[in-house]
Amino acid sequence: VSTQSTGVKTRYTTSNRAGYTFQCSTYQMGVLLAFNDEDTLTMEQIQIATQLTDNSLKMTLMALVKTNALTIPGREVKAKEKEDDNDDEKFDITKSTSFSLNTKFKSKRMRVQLNIQIRAAQQKESQSTHKLVEEDRKLQIQAAIVRIMKMRKTSKHGNLMSEVISQLQNRFKPKVSVIKKCIDILIEKEYLERVEGQKDQYSYVA
Repeated sequence: VSTQSTGVKTRYTTSNRAGYTFQCSTYQMGVLLAFNDEDTLTMEQIQIATQLTDNSLKMTLMALVKTNALTIPGREVKAKEKEDDNDDEKFDITKSTSFSLNTKFKSKRMRVQLNIQIRAAQQKESQSTHKLVEEDRKLQIQAAIVRIMKMRKTSKHGNLMSEVISQLQNRFKPKVSVIKKCIDILIEKEYLERVEGQKDQYSYVA
């Protein structure tokens, strides 16, 4: 395996003696270059060579196995697993798991994009993190509404919205639509109630 400006050049594939050019991420390149001296390495050995964290290395190894650049001796990755992002947990990768260069790698193209899988995994992780942040912010908004209403006892909709934004603006900028949803949630939970006969007026339920 050697590096080029366009990626990593393979010199070990039996199906194509001229080799392929793998277009890959920096992490993937580092992992592939670790196999220059050995045909088979454990995750622990690869980690020592690349200094990648457990999570980054596992994600990188999963991508390389799914794209057939690497193989796990004694284990075949089924086509369904390659296509299904939700099957990552089926890769039971530990420090002692061994990986080998796939000498039987085949592709119709001389330049092969390996970075697709890891980008998808990173996007999925980013979406999951964003969802957790949004849920945490909803809880903070609800806590702020309860604090305000416990102190005020009653409040008009506009005043409540303004006070919530004022209390939380140093942490993040609450969206008006999310505050409204949180008010509805607290009414359902019976922390608040709408004042009968008074438009946009809420009262705290002790």
